[in-house]
Amino acid sequence: MCAEPVTGTRSRPGECPTEKVAVWYLYLLETAGGALYTGITTDVARRFAEHVAGRGAKALRGKGPLRLRHHEPVGSRGEALRLEARIKRLSAAQKRDWLLARGTPPSLPTGQGPHRVQGASMHPILDGIELVAFDLDGTLIDSVPDLAIAVDAALAELGLPLAGEALVRDWVGNGSRVLMERALRLATYPSEAPGTDRRGGPMPGMASVAPRDGFTAPPRRSVAGPASPTAAGEVDEALLERAHAAFLEHYGRDPGAHTRLYAGVRECLDALRGRGLPLALVTNKPHAFIAPLLEGVGLDAHFALCLGGDSLPEKKPHPAPLLHVAAHFDVSPAACLMVGDSRHDVAAGKAAGFRTLAVPYGYNHGEPVRDSGPDGVVESLAELV
Repeated sequence: MCAEPVTGTRSRPGECPTEKVAVWYLYLLETAGGALYTGITTDVARRFAEHVAGRGAKALRGKGPLRLRHHEPVGSRGEALRLEARIKRLSAAQKRDWLLARGTPPSLPTGQGPHRVQGASMHPILDGIELVAFDLDGTLIDSVPDLAIAVDAALAELGLPLAGEALVRDWVGNGSRVLMERALRLATYPSEAPGTDRRGGPMPGMASVAPRDGFTAPPRRSVAGPASPTAAGEVDEALLERAHAAFLEHYGRDPGAHTRLYAGVRECLDALRGRGLPLALVTNKPHAFIAPLLEGVGLDAHFALCLGGDSLPEKKPHPAPLLHVAAHFDVSPAACLMVGDSRHDVAAGKAAGFRTLAVPYGYNHGEPVRDSGPDGVVESLAELV
């Protein structure tokens, strides 16, 4: 007996569905000069993001900012091609008449295009926003378990005490090099680290920093070499270089093994992407780790631009990465929103002229992110949509 019918499949009467059929859409984009471009796709949000990023039709490159004026499901690819050809034969005035007949106004005031999120169903902080930039670690994903494993593996290679997940959670946010610098400072000068005794162990009442269950330290032989700290309070640069290289090697083997999305993230990104709103990712994590992490949690198609901590000469809290994003999409910083979990995200957003939104569940060095003065705070990103 057949199971329930599967949406988007085709079969003969009385037979179980066997073939998945893609639904094709016709869409119209409007350039900054008012020209209308017609195309077809099976994923309007993805295709619009590609056009905005300059990876779509050559005729649209440099013509931004673009607006998604209209899209509708057509059916099969053949039907979509026929309708696309018919629309392309129309004059500019006839195209606008066609849009009007479809219930789309012939012209829209600046900033009122469909890709500009509006309406009662959206969070007020999105009013007038044309682009949203997201932090990664602590905002979209909880990556600390994998980061802690790599940190402890690097410390073990140096013959130093392990840090553990609890401390690593408070060290994340300034890039991998700073992460390892903090780990080395605790490991080589435990008496100076807050919350530790002179032997580096946790003080009474402090969370344990024992390694995660199942962690096995690697053999002590390694290119990292032995630890040789310098004056008290300082971390030797050569030691830091070796430790950082060891961390990158361990983390790069499987950066997403224990990494998970926070609740509400997928719903938020799907909804924003479905409205054609360009999304960017701005993280201090090395760029090489972004793609495998996004693929691991199924978000690799959501972002039109991704910047890592090594993509530009400066990283957050410097405003340069966010200003780069705004310039890339030709959107005014005042029409952009920065979403993050730490004071560095808020500081970068404010310095760049972005609106800022914070989530309280991430990594902010043990400080309430509300103290940084973001324009808004949501307990879950699902509240945005």
